[in-house]
Amino acid sequence: MYHIDIMTLFPDTVGDVLSESILGRAQERDILRIDTHQIRDYTVNKQKQVDDYPYGGGRGAVLQADPLYRCWEHICARYDKRPHTIFLSPCGKTFTQADAKRLAWEQDHLILVCGHYEGVDQRFIDECVDEEISLGDFVLTGGEIAAMAVADAVCRLVPGVLSDAECFENESHWDGLLEYPQYSRPAVWHGREIPEVLSTGDHAKIERWRRKQSILRTRQRRPDLFEKLDLSSKADQKLLAELERELSRPPLPQPVECRLAQELDLDDMEVILEQAKALLVPIGQWNADYPAREDFLADMARGECYVLTCGGRVGGFFTLSARPEEGYAAITDGKWSADEPYAVIHRCAIASQWRGSGLADRMIGACEELASGLGIGWLRVDTHKKNKAMQGLIRRHGFQYRGNVLVDAPPGSDCRRAAYEKRLRHPLPNVKKNF
Repeated sequence: MYHIDIMTLFPDTVGDVLSESILGRAQERDILRIDTHQIRDYTVNKQKQVDDYPYGGGRGAVLQADPLYRCWEHICARYDKRPHTIFLSPCGKTFTQADAKRLAWEQDHLILVCGHYEGVDQRFIDECVDEEISLGDFVLTGGEIAAMAVADAVCRLVPGVLSDAECFENESHWDGLLEYPQYSRPAVWHGREIPEVLSTGDHAKIERWRRKQSILRTRQRRPDLFEKLDLSSKADQKLLAELERELSRPPLPQPVECRLAQELDLDDMEVILEQAKALLVPIGQWNADYPAREDFLADMARGECYVLTCGGRVGGFFTLSARPEEGYAAITDGKWSADEPYAVIHRCAIASQWRGSGLADRMIGACEELASGLGIGWLRVDTHKKNKAMQGLIRRHGFQYRGNVLVDAPPGSDCRRAAYEKRLRHPLPNVKKNF
């Protein structure tokens, strides 16, 4: 059994708090025992006085050494060996998770001494205290809050108090990292959705996301801890590289919306088209004549062309078609997962100023939501094998490679396109317009 004795002027308050919830149940199961001791009970003064004016003058009063010593001696007499004694003081070493581990696993009995007034007679500290601990660079009116915090942090690490070691090994400060964000039901609250990865059921992806979020939080909130981390593993180096790219993204003007394209959008779309062609014509994805204004007009006439707007300005476009794609039936080097209705992404591009901003991710999310709104369970797309940016984007969103399809291409050009698909988990009855 792990023992903690707390010397205090307010034993009822401290005892009540530490007898509730997890620590209370652990005491009922005889895993812990937490006792509080009223320091006033150990004074020889009839008025139960435990403090007096400080030598040398000054404001306030100081806790006397003798009642503290008598209380401490009474506690020690109950045990075979002297307990490890801690004085809660703003002059002490700042308490950390490493201290909680040390005290939980290297000691089996603690005495926590709560100071009050202007301090404690140094002679008691010199004779009885093994270490001084502070919660941080601030001053409290007494040591009770600090004692309760230390007791709670230590006791929850005592074997058997929590149901499993995993309950504390994934928390902030366990390995130098702050804990990742946590979410619970419902999946959408006040218009805020949980991160998609948490609902995939893919535990490896979830753990990777959590690790990445912990690294990000530590970097942003506690640079002092971040500097001490060992992130030399290949997996962590990859996460760091991803974070560097994401943190360098230009912020998107809000709101970001998806809507059907209109003819008045064509001028903005053609600017984005020329920017995209500068990248895609050299690799053979597009050519100088395709896609053209006429292609987008035809897409608009069918109600298949969409634009993404950032703060009201067109930032990207895509075509989403629910019509069967003739070339997809002749897939080679593989096969589609199912012969079911699907939607296809075509002719998509993001304005150069928003590349790397996450707008492309919003585009894929919009495609998925629009297809789901049509009651379609599959989303497909094909891309040139040299279009690594598009391949990285769709793979990041869970698309799986299925083989090659053939497209019309100029003589001498590669007419093969890598074909990908994604199973949409929850087809929706209605289409959402904001993404």
